[in-house]
Amino acid sequence: MSTLSSGKARIIGLLALLALLVPMFSTPVHSQDNGKVLRIHQIAYPDIADPQKSSFTSEIEILSLNYEGLTKLDENLNTVPAAAESWEFNEDGTVLTFHLRAGLKYSDGSPLTAENFRYAVERTCDPNTAGQYQAILFEIKGCADFAGSLTAPEVGEGTPAAEVDPAAYETTKAALGAKVIDDNTLELTLTNPAPYYPTIASLWVFYPAKKELIEQGGEDWWKDPTKQIGNGVFQLTELAEEQQATFVANENYWGGRAKLDGVEIVYQGESAVALEAYRAGDLDIMQVDPQQIPEIQADTELASQMVSYPTASSYGLGFNLTLEPFTDLKVRQVASTAFDRDTYCTVIRNGDCSPTLSWIPTGLPGSIESDKYGFDPEAAKAALAESSYGGPDSLPEIKLYYNSDDAANTARAEWIAGQYRDILGVTITLEPTEGTALSALRKESSTFPQLLLTNNWIQDYPDPQNWLSVYFKCDAVFAQRFGYCNPEFDKLVTEADQSFDQAKRLEL
Repeated sequence: MSTLSSGKARIIGLLALLALLVPMFSTPVHSQDNGKVLRIHQIAYPDIADPQKSSFTSEIEILSLNYEGLTKLDENLNTVPAAAESWEFNEDGTVLTFHLRAGLKYSDGSPLTAENFRYAVERTCDPNTAGQYQAILFEIKGCADFAGSLTAPEVGEGTPAAEVDPAAYETTKAALGAKVIDDNTLELTLTNPAPYYPTIASLWVFYPAKKELIEQGGEDWWKDPTKQIGNGVFQLTELAEEQQATFVANENYWGGRAKLDGVEIVYQGESAVALEAYRAGDLDIMQVDPQQIPEIQADTELASQMVSYPTASSYGLGFNLTLEPFTDLKVRQVASTAFDRDTYCTVIRNGDCSPTLSWIPTGLPGSIESDKYGFDPEAAKAALAESSYGGPDSLPEIKLYYNSDDAANTARAEWIAGQYRDILGVTITLEPTEGTALSALRKESSTFPQLLLTNNWIQDYPDPQNWLSVYFKCDAVFAQRFGYCNPEFDKLVTEADQSFDQAKRLEL
């Protein structure tokens, strides 16, 4: 007997952003030769699974099973104790002290102490790591300086350490505001009050990967499960590229052994193949592609197993603002007003998403509803005429990149290209790209696609700081990827980030 679930998505209009829902199917766990193992379908194999370097959901999925931070989010998204049993700020909110549980252990039984979490902070801030979420720790005193210590401004980014002052690296490293008081106490000194920081401590940048194992394994240490000794509910035992990630229950987890004996993440980009595996009982949870929804709804048994739910995520067409024609604000307005989100959600994606013109989903703190740049073909034509290009004939070639692992994405990309062709006379070239390769392209400003289906944000924690500062500030790695920077915006959200007055924070 099976139970099936599917989620509800949003498509956003600002900058032609779309917010999509992720449908899933689930069945009860089956007893197997290796015990009670939950088998979960995942579409794309991770580009990397290093706690201090990762940023994509497929990467975090592995890490969050294998590790645990100082805090965690409960089922109501409240920040609650995890490896740390308590914490407190000083009077002005600039020193945050965590108190770890006594007797913490890694899955192999070795001791887990405050030093392991201090090292996680140091490694995240280290310029040699240069992780995707590095900037999220810049409120820790000295982190930003340490992160930039190997950069010689007169020479440029990426300068080898030998060509810059080697003392700067060691000096800024020593000044980092993460201090071990004793084995069970970690003190963080912040550059400014940051009321959301106990929640930041739940993220993968705080996951305590072992220093000695990282150094033994080298650049690709994370590919070897014997080097990924964690402190999470489960322990990674196998990582087969493009195939499977296997976990067993951690017998030394502070909260007790999991009821499950293990978890298997099965990678399959073809939704049709995954559905057949689900039907055959080889998968317990499946990520359903929207094109499969009519087929599933027509099957009484499968339809009874699908569960729909809203997700705190926004998806859309991503622009590289450093590449023409998207350097022109009018062209970006064209792309948004010529996009029919309603039809895309109801017809092209079979109702698995809902159109929106807000970046932060409705109902979440900080959400602002907008009526700007929604579908309006006439406004799109006018904006194109007002742009620096004057019309479709003067536009440079526009290439739309999308994940080609699933053939269903081609039809969606073709429909979007057809929208701009039929409404504006603009020709868009399709660039189908393998999923893992596309993830890698998206992580670098030098390779970020000219036009992307889709660029997205999935909430890490329920605070507008996560939607705004982390994503759109000038020093945010995500904004830097696609070339966005607005000092006025930065000023507002920085002030909001530092206030312990929640009403004031939300207003800002």
